[in-house]
Amino acid sequence: MSLTDPPVCRRESCAVAVLLLAGLWLPAVADTPLRPAKAGDADAGARPRIALVLGGGGAKGGAHIGVLRALDELRIPIDCVAGTSMGALVGATFAAGLPPDEIERRVLAIDWSATVGTAGKRDLQPIQRKLRAATYTNDLRLGIRNGRLALPGGLLSSQSIEELLRQLVAGARAIDDFDELPVPFRAVATDMLSGEMVVLGDGDLALAMRASMAVPGAFAPVTLGSRLLADGGQVRNLPVDVGRALCGDVVIAAWIATPVPDPEELKTAVGMLSRSLDVMIDANTHAQLATLGPRDVAIRIDPGDVTASDFDRVPEMIPAGRAATLAQARQLQRYALPERAYRAWRARINRSGAQPIRPAALRITGTQRVSADYLRSQLVETRVGEPVSPEQIARDSERLYAVADFERVTWRLAGEPDEPAVEFHVQEREDGPDFFSFDFGLGGSAGGDLGFALRAEHERAWLNRRGGAWRNTAELGSRSQLRSRLNQPLDSRQRVYVESGLLAEQRIEDNYLAGRRAGEYRLQDLRWDLAGGLNLGRRAQLQAGVRLGWTRADLRSGPADFPEFGWRRESALAARAVYDTRDDIAVPTGGSLILLRYLDAGEWLDGEQDYSLGEALLFHAFSRGGTTGYMSAAGGKAFRGRLPVNRGFRLGGMRSFPGLERFERRGRAYWLVAAGINRKLLDIEPVFGQALYAGLRLTAAELNDAFDGRSQGTLYGAAVNLGGRTPIGPFALSLGATDQGDWQFQFGLGRPLDEGGIWDELR
Repeated sequence: MSLTDPPVCRRESCAVAVLLLAGLWLPAVADTPLRPAKAGDADAGARPRIALVLGGGGAKGGAHIGVLRALDELRIPIDCVAGTSMGALVGATFAAGLPPDEIERRVLAIDWSATVGTAGKRDLQPIQRKLRAATYTNDLRLGIRNGRLALPGGLLSSQSIEELLRQLVAGARAIDDFDELPVPFRAVATDMLSGEMVVLGDGDLALAMRASMAVPGAFAPVTLGSRLLADGGQVRNLPVDVGRALCGDVVIAAWIATPVPDPEELKTAVGMLSRSLDVMIDANTHAQLATLGPRDVAIRIDPGDVTASDFDRVPEMIPAGRAATLAQARQLQRYALPERAYRAWRARINRSGAQPIRPAALRITGTQRVSADYLRSQLVETRVGEPVSPEQIARDSERLYAVADFERVTWRLAGEPDEPAVEFHVQEREDGPDFFSFDFGLGGSAGGDLGFALRAEHERAWLNRRGGAWRNTAELGSRSQLRSRLNQPLDSRQRVYVESGLLAEQRIEDNYLAGRRAGEYRLQDLRWDLAGGLNLGRRAQLQAGVRLGWTRADLRSGPADFPEFGWRRESALAARAVYDTRDDIAVPTGGSLILLRYLDAGEWLDGEQDYSLGEALLFHAFSRGGTTGYMSAAGGKAFRGRLPVNRGFRLGGMRSFPGLERFERRGRAYWLVAAGINRKLLDIEPVFGQALYAGLRLTAAELNDAFDGRSQGTLYGAAVNLGGRTPIGPFALSLGATDQGDWQFQFGLGRPLDEGGIWDELR
């Protein structure tokens, strides 16, 4: 890409405003002359050449689509375009030859929760990655750089955004000189090393758009040669000088105004930081506006209460941009073409979308640790000799991104035009192969139950070309554990695997008598396990193996006749089957979970425990509009012997039976059915699925052969709840009651606490 220079500050997401403090630099601005764009139009010599300049604004920049629609209605020809951030996205799409109505159609069809957020991402993951322990309070995977823990280049993945950009300009992907586009174009970015403005005029058009939109802290910067490029708004939010140097005898400049804040909003550190960014951006923008002359046209767009991160409100900004442009119709009509001349100009620059591709070959490049054969096996829609659209290739690119810790995955057409090869290029994270994640959970009840969990996970992936992985867990809280597992696939597609692990665990659980807390158990396990398994696509897994170790149930306090035992050797066969299509592990709004487990302990290999048990869980979630619902059923039974107290089934807690305390009921057999419905009260951050819900849950259960000797028949309960996903993780409040007079007010934040049942298996 050719690199030159023009100015401003721009911010895409209010959600990451705090992260931008480190980005408040005063950039140096170089004044390298731009290449003049070619004339392109037969009538250019008879009229002034018009440059359209589109400023940044995040979601508010959707207004630029309305600007294009109004200019089209007024028959104003555009000879070149310069844009920053969201202005670069809209401007490049127009420059690639898409008419305004088609741009509007495509942008309105974007699912921003999937493009910017994480909606739909879990279903793309292979089952072995999907079942890897999840974090609830954040999505960060920290690597190691220069011997220290290092954050990724951006807190949000830009993979889906890059695929969106490639699709928007797919018809112009073969053009690497932006002067050769139907409308000459320039994107503005910031070199984060020098602080200078960079004008992008050739190379990969989608990459130029991505660089111009790379909000520091939110999205990883784009490396281009010796430059580290990020959001162009930091140095030129409204690149009037770039447009004028490119072709503009006349400049039409459209920018998003910043509303005057309420003084109350500036009484917090975050409010002041956000406002300081706005002040810098406004100063930069107004410096450019001051260069406009009497022939130029300024279009000021009022965003109302739409913020830069309100991507779900992009449709509201389109008519705002159109109205602001039509308000300047009198000035603009000086440059209008007659109907026939305008339609001829429009026909010359219009381009149809990309045509289907029939790949002659498929290639995977860029791999270092990850196996190219494994990546090739993950392609679903792109096949040699079969027609495929850019959208289908993009979906396969997303599938590749989901299988490993990649910085990004891109694709291009290589080879001869009549026999193209689809080439996927992966960029592995430089801070690998060791990755760390951290999580926390807090929960309690009005009855005095209070627990916490602090958890750290380590993973070293791709130990070998088959994809061997070493995973370690340390957790501190009401359940403390150290765990280490080694997983080794046996084939290149990772369908068959063996896994071995070590576990040291201690759980502190209350015990109850007649519904009242009577004391406390300390349950301990030390064991080694070896298992083999089968991964069935992206949704199912089968596993079976052996466990050898020692177990102990220590009654630290409580009635003397409660069961307990000292250290005993335990030898067991263990099996598990999982089918998982949930869209989210913390607050699922769609999909199903089926989990079956079987444990058989015997006297072989000097085992001192003799029992067998089976347990099953079925769960299904659904949503419609602002309402979500779910149904679940679970049950367990001891088939042989007497279950020891630490292997017994428990009921109680917000996930199993909200009207009871955690661990309140213990027995050797149970069944449970539940159904709930939740209604959305308000959106917190819709793009990231963050919302607050109120709901109702009904539960029925029966526990048999109770450890405290009580047999109470079927128990019915109801609970009202308030909760949802927040910026610091899932949050829940529950007030539950049973038909036997029990009631509990409970809360949870972040990682769910142990409830001692099958619900804990896949957290």
